[in-house]
Amino acid sequence: MNKKILTISGMLLLSIACFAANSEKDFNYKIADDGESIAITGFKNNLALYDIPNEIEEIPVSSVILQESLGYSKSGFSDTTEITIKLPDGLKQFTLLQRQGGVKGHIIIEQLPSTLEKCDIRTQQDKKDPKHFYISLKGSINQLDKLTEFKAEYIDFEEKKVTVRKEWQYKISAYAEAKYTFQGSNVEGVLFEDGLEIVTGFRNCNNLKKATLPATVQKIDFYAFSFCSSLSEIVIPDELTEIKAFDGNQIFDGTAIALKTQVKLRKLGYKGKFGNE
Repeated sequence: MNKKILTISGMLLLSIACFAANSEKDFNYKIADDGESIAITGFKNNLALYDIPNEIEEIPVSSVILQESLGYSKSGFSDTTEITIKLPDGLKQFTLLQRQGGVKGHIIIEQLPSTLEKCDIRTQQDKKDPKHFYISLKGSINQLDKLTEFKAEYIDFEEKKVTVRKEWQYKISAYAEAKYTFQGSNVEGVLFEDGLEIVTGFRNCNNLKKATLPATVQKIDFYAFSFCSSLSEIVIPDELTEIKAFDGNQIFDGTAIALKTQVKLRKLGYKGKFGNE
């Protein structure tokens, strides 16, 4: 009996070890701007799994900011075909940018932590196969109630229907950058919360079928829905009788919006192109 207990205990310890966070030796890191926490700035050692610890040297990890190298064919990950990233509870900021060079392989990001405040995950379109995505995001973003900024471009979402929150609002200004984008991603539906005044951020979302506008919208931004080839339904609240600004004439270009909805958008002030023109 004692041998069986020892064997089971050993298996449990082995199981725990297998799911333990990575060693600090697998990361580049520094003191974050707040002077009190750790910012991870890079991954090392060409691993397939990066389970990020919630603290390093007994200092909490508050951010992961990866702005270069990861996933590039010229990086140290050229022999790794798939990388999985697990983020810890307590994390406030996550950035993963792949904006230059040739991307190779596939990155999977597990469920984002509930403590996250800012998220920026942007990569490139696969020109050879637009249906293929270099980065996949698991889990839900709709349940992350602390998010004040969310940017994701050309991302494979497990959650197909998303809500754009009024907290992601930005001021109407020629120099203001939106606090959200889903450009080129595979979401199928979007609900814009009432309170949002500017609608933007879904250009080249080929799987997007339905968008629900807020009654508070004052401006639809340049290229907001352009070339969303599956977009056929725009839900317009009854109380919305005018949109003050349509920034550009290609907002709905390349879409499949029904003629009845086109008429409604014309009445709201849109003078640009639709997909059938």
